[in-house]
Amino acid sequence: MKKVRGKYLISVIAFLFLILIGCASAEKNQRENMDESIFAEENKIEMREDYLDDDIVLASFYMENGGFSEARYYPARILTPAGNDTNGEYEVISMVGDFDVAEGETHWTKNVIENSYPAKTDELELEMIVLFTQEKNQDRLENARWNRGVISSLDDLYKGQVKIDYVWYLDKKDESDRSYTVAIENIRIIE
Repeated sequence: MKKVRGKYLISVIAFLFLILIGCASAEKNQRENMDESIFAEENKIEMREDYLDDDIVLASFYMENGGFSEARYYPARILTPAGNDTNGEYEVISMVGDFDVAEGETHWTKNVIENSYPAKTDELELEMIVLFTQEKNQDRLENARWNRGVISSLDDLYKGQVKIDYVWYLDKKDESDRSYTVAIENIRIIE
């Protein structure tokens, strides 16, 4: 009888030990998931803040005489402001580089967007002209290349994205026109 009780007692203790380990593991997973959701919320809040410094503008260095959306805007600093003595052109220096524009390259252009900011969902409207980027890495938006486009659909706004038309002309169709689905984090509002 004592042998049976001893085996029963060991079985009960082993069972309780397994339950205790399971509970501890479940609590750890719950804490990790909570930490991830808090981290995600903090990142959402951060994304709404402007990632471009106050003295950074977006200047067209490439394809600026092409179509409306074809002009590419790069983060830049103004070296010489536009004025009568510069024929309305800015002298700018590129803060980033890629295969089309070298970092540190200087350029004269009239095509400078001095004020823009990250879009918020409630600001977006149909036919609004915005800046957008195809940059996949949200940590690199301050170094992204931007294009102008026209918002053509808000149907997926609840998913955090809109459809933007990449157009050659604003007033007529062209065979080069196309549409992109763009995440709201990849859109800037032009002031």
